Formats: sequence, C-alpha cells, structure tokens
Amino acid sequence: MQQRQKREERILYHLDRLNFATRKQLQVIENLGGDRNAQRVLKRMEKDRTLLSVRHEQKIYYLSNRGKERIGSNQSRLKRNKIKHTLMRNDLYIKLGLPSTWKNEVPININGETLLIADAMYTKGKNYYFVEIDNVQTMRTNYDKIKKYKQLFDMISEQRKYPILIWYTQSKIRKEKLEKSCKKNGVNYNIY
Repeated sequence: MQQRQKREERILYHLDRLNFATRKQLQVIENLGGDRNAQRVLKRMEKDRTLLSVRHEQKIYYLSNRGKERIGSNQSRLKRNKIKHTLMRNDLYIKLGLPSTWKNEVPININGETLLIADAMYTKGKNYYFVEIDNVQTMRTNYDKIKKYKQLFDMISEQRKYPILIWYTQSKIRKEKLEKSCKKNGVNYNIY
C-alpha cells in the first residue's frame, strides 16, 4: 500500500511539472512497466479523482484539484490549446534523457526586462540548453526568437559558458529553415 502511494505521488509530481502527459510518456518517465500495468495504475488514479483525462487523439492526463491538494501543487488552470505543444516538449524531455535541471517556461531577463520565454531550459556542465518547440508559431516569430537568442548567447559566452539552442519540430521544411537561420545568426543549435 505504501509503495503504491509513493508511486502515485511521483506520478502526481511529474504531472505537476509536465502539465499534461500521455500514458506512454508517464510509462517511460515513471517506469510503469507494460501497457496493461500503466493503464491499471492510471485508471485507479482517475477513479480516486487525483487525475483527470481528456481525449486528444489519445488519452491525456493532468492533475485534478484533489491531486494538486495531495502534493501541495499551486499549478494554475491549464490551457487545453497548449496540449500538443506540451506533449511535444515532454517527448523532447524524454528523448534528451530526462535532464534533472529541466525547467519549463523559463523567462529570460536582461537588465530587468524579459527578452523572451524559453519553452524549457536545462544545464549540463558548462552548457546551457534553451529549448524551443515549433508547433503552431509563425516562422517570422521563430526568426525573431533566434535573433534574441543570439543576443543572449553573446552575453552568456562572455562568462565562459556555452549556450545551445534546441529546436523540436515535426516539419522537415521548417527544420531546414530553422537550421539556415541559426547558421546565419551564428547560434549554436541542435534540431530534432
């Protein structure tokens, strides 16, 4: 019983951090074993009303008010129009090996002014990784972000730290355009 509660609380904490997640994402992050076991665990949590779900191509899980209370979350109301974006970010988080310093929606401030908000950020050694998810924003917005990252990266590099911009997109054409713009602006990058 105690082991079950610990596992459920870990799932709740991960959902607090991720906002939305699919069964497969939770299965990988929480090591829930096979599909049937993962479905059983999540179904029980839904029945206990610590989790809620919505159908969006597949079942998407998120914290209920009861789940938030159980772990002391102060998560605000989630925007359902951000589901696809959030799931893409989760996929990248998993693909990058679940970095322990990963933070979502990080405001980047310079001289007290917000330059931009990174979809996610993490550090590894002397490297700073800034993550951008290309889902529905215009290419013009992406180009503007790359220019702002160039400005930021110049400042970070002066401190002998190495910034890298990571893009995640599902379009081959957009991937090529992002790559071209990063090269043109002299921004270290990886594109998935």
